[in-house]
Amino acid sequence: MILNKLSKQGKGELAFASSFFLLGIFVAWDTSGMDIPQDNSIVSPQTFPYMVAAFASLVGLGLIVDVLRGKNGVPDGTEPGDPYSPINWKTMGIVAAAIGMHVILLETAGYVLAATVCFWGVAYAFGSRRILKDFLISAVFASIVYLAFSRGLNINLPAGIFDGILDNG
Repeated sequence: MILNKLSKQGKGELAFASSFFLLGIFVAWDTSGMDIPQDNSIVSPQTFPYMVAAFASLVGLGLIVDVLRGKNGVPDGTEPGDPYSPINWKTMGIVAAAIGMHVILLETAGYVLAATVCFWGVAYAFGSRRILKDFLISAVFASIVYLAFSRGLNINLPAGIFDGILDNG
């Protein structure tokens, strides 16, 4: 079987490529269930998600074919033949926890607080240990993004605990 011939790196790349392909399929399936207005034009709210789904599926399928043909990617800063470096599970876990906290906090605490926690967590995961400085930079960046979307683009992000302070008025 071809999977037995794959290296650890190849199996990891195959898992990523398969996940990317399945993401495209999921986006297409989810998009097909969208409620769309009856009076829409040629370009409906489904157009862009379907384009993303097609792109992700095709790229994932292409990557699967490449991996199965034995073409492994070479990480930046390494040369072909360098030893395989395993995943740093601690870093991956901290990043996943930060993103999970963003999802959990988004509706209740609001975008600014959720994004601040997420940005700070990712900075911590990648080795920054200036906790207060990173938190302040994260808060400023999250606030700028919030204001750019809510006031500049008129896209309402959840205000959460800052409702009435950061509202779109």
